[in-house]
Order: sequence, then C-alpha cells, then structure tokens
Amino acid sequence: MKHMFSFIVCFCLLVPPVVVAETNIMESATPLPGMRGTPLNLPDISVVGVLDGHVSDDKTDSAKDRLELSDVETAFQGYIYPEMRADVFLAIHRHDGEYEAEICEAKASFLHLADGLGGEAGKIHVNFGKLNRIHEHHRPMIDQPLVLTNFFGDHGLVGQGGTLNYLMPLPFFLQFEGGAWRVAGHHPHVSEDVETTQVTDVNGNVVDVAIYEEEPCTEFSLADEVYTGRAKTSFAPTAKSELEIGGSIAQGRGGHYEEHLDKAQVVGADMTFRFWPTAYRRWTFQNEWMHLRREVPVGILHRQGGYSFLQCRLNKYWDVGARFDYADNAFPDKVIERSGSAIVGYHLTETSDLRIQAKRRRVGDDDISEGWVRMTFGIGPHSHELE
Repeated sequence: MKHMFSFIVCFCLLVPPVVVAETNIMESATPLPGMRGTPLNLPDISVVGVLDGHVSDDKTDSAKDRLELSDVETAFQGYIYPEMRADVFLAIHRHDGEYEAEICEAKASFLHLADGLGGEAGKIHVNFGKLNRIHEHHRPMIDQPLVLTNFFGDHGLVGQGGTLNYLMPLPFFLQFEGGAWRVAGHHPHVSEDVETTQVTDVNGNVVDVAIYEEEPCTEFSLADEVYTGRAKTSFAPTAKSELEIGGSIAQGRGGHYEEHLDKAQVVGADMTFRFWPTAYRRWTFQNEWMHLRREVPVGILHRQGGYSFLQCRLNKYWDVGARFDYADNAFPDKVIERSGSAIVGYHLTETSDLRIQAKRRRVGDDDISEGWVRMTFGIGPHSHELE
C-alpha cells in the first residue's frame, strides 16, 4: 500500500508538465491556410456588402434609377481535416423590390482523394467557363455577360451534386473535371386545364404543343438532371505571362421540360491571356464563346453567344476595362443582343472597391443606354479580391 501511494503521488506530480508541454506545442503549431491563430475548429468568418446604383433609358427596367444595398453575403470557411475543407456562403439578395435569403453555396472540398484526384460536393457554382464559378462581387465587371444570363439565368449555373477533378501527371498543367447535378429551373405558369394546338416544326411535320403564356421576364436555364465536364490547360509563354485555354460542356433539360419536350446542351470554349510587366500593372484579355442546342416541339434551336473582355490594372489602385457582348436568346422567336461596355475601378483597400460601368446595347432594333455604380466592402478573407 505504501508503494502504491508513492506511485500515485509521483504520477500526479509528473502529469501537469506533460499537459502544459502538449498545450504549448498546440499553441505554437502553424495554423492551416484559411485558419487564424490557434486551431480551435472555428471557421474564418467574412461579411461582404454590395451597394448598387443603376440608371437606364429602358422603360421596362423596373430596377433603374435606384441606389440600394443589393447584396449582403456571409462566408464561413475553414479546414475540417488537413485535406478537406468546408465553405458555406449565405446571402440576402434584393430581387423585385424585396430581400430574399438563400444559400449561395455550401460545399465540402476533398483536396486529395488520391494522387492528382480531388472533388467537391454540395450546392456549388458549377465550374463552367471562366466567370460562372466566380461570385459576382469578385468579378472585374458589374453586370453579368449577356450569354451567361441568356443560357443559364440571372444567377448563372448553380446545382446541387458533386464533381471530381483529375490533374494529369504531365510536365504542364492539364486538368479534367466531371460533375453531376440537380438544377432548379425556371418554370412557366401553366393552368391545370392545358390546351393544345397543332404547329408545323422545322421539318414540316405537324405536332401538338401545349398552350401556355410566359411572362415577359421568363428566364431560360438548364434544369433537372445536368451533367457537366470541363478541361483546361495553361502555359507560360514568357516569365511574366500566362495563357489559359479551356473547354466546357453541360447536358440536361431546359426549364420547360415539365410542359413539353425540352432538351438542352451548352458547349463553351474560353481563352485567357495575362501579362504583368510590373508588380502592380497587369493586363488581362479574357474571352468566352458558348453554343446552345435546344430541342423543343417546334424543332432544334441553335443559339450562340460570347464576350471579349480587356482590362488593364494601372497600379495598385486603378483599373480600366472594356467588354463586347454578343448573345442570342434561347427561345424559338430569335432575338439578338449586342453591347459594348466601358469599366473603371478604384480599389479603396484590399477588401473594398468602387466601380463604374457604362453600357450601350442593342436588343433587336432597339438601342438602350445604361450605367452602374457599385461599391463593394467587406471584412474577412472572403472579401479579399484574391480569395
């Protein structure tokens, strides 16, 4: 008994230094990227606000001549394992004069499933082309290019599902990615008593088509089950430049698939060239082109569109840019839109900027002039322009 008591006393005297030593090791450990200070399983929290002003001579534009807070986005980000991280983006958007809450993205990223293999799962901005994946407040322009709006809707292509990507073991960068998604489409209102009429398709065949009345602002987007793929590669032509080339495909249904035949496929190609002659000066020349093939009762529609964007970052504060857009609409009654934009940006801090954009566009035979001013401000890592 005496020896047992002596053992317990010695054990109690020795344990505290060990605990203190382990605690000191934890406190001095280097935190993982995306985490600050001692790793306490707390995420990085960010808040981003977007203040928008918009003017236009379009009489049908209900959002013109206003200055308002259009978005507030919160982000919760961090590692949940050394090779696995979580990103959750919650936002309140102003839409049709009212604020609506939504989950912009909520995903788990698996950075190393195997050598060269990674993946993501959750609600995600699909990796199609260059701009669709980027949140609007991080884009170097205020409005969305026409082709993205006409083919994917106001908020772009967003789906719930998962994706796998593989980096080829080559001496240059080449990555392939494939995904499967469930996408909520934009559906027209259809009464319970659906009437039909006979129309002649493009091949001269007579078909029955449901009669429904679409609202003038009805969007087109992919819907239901959507499968996507993307390949991209990049090279360094010089020590201070980079050329990136990519191709994307999305296969699914159109938003009217519940009412009638509506199959859709979008194929895209993109090219981006960057040149940075000095530490603060950077040139970016970015281009995307998309082709929509839509099969509906009246026949097969072929629509196309794209944009070309040139930007110069003059110094660490100012940037100037110009963009040209061309896009068909996605409906049987074909309408072509063209536009040119001039953009000027001033970076107040690394997490806040002020941007002005003037735009002239032609819709069919009508010319429309419009302009925007936007201030983006935020705190936390997600508000950083390089996040």
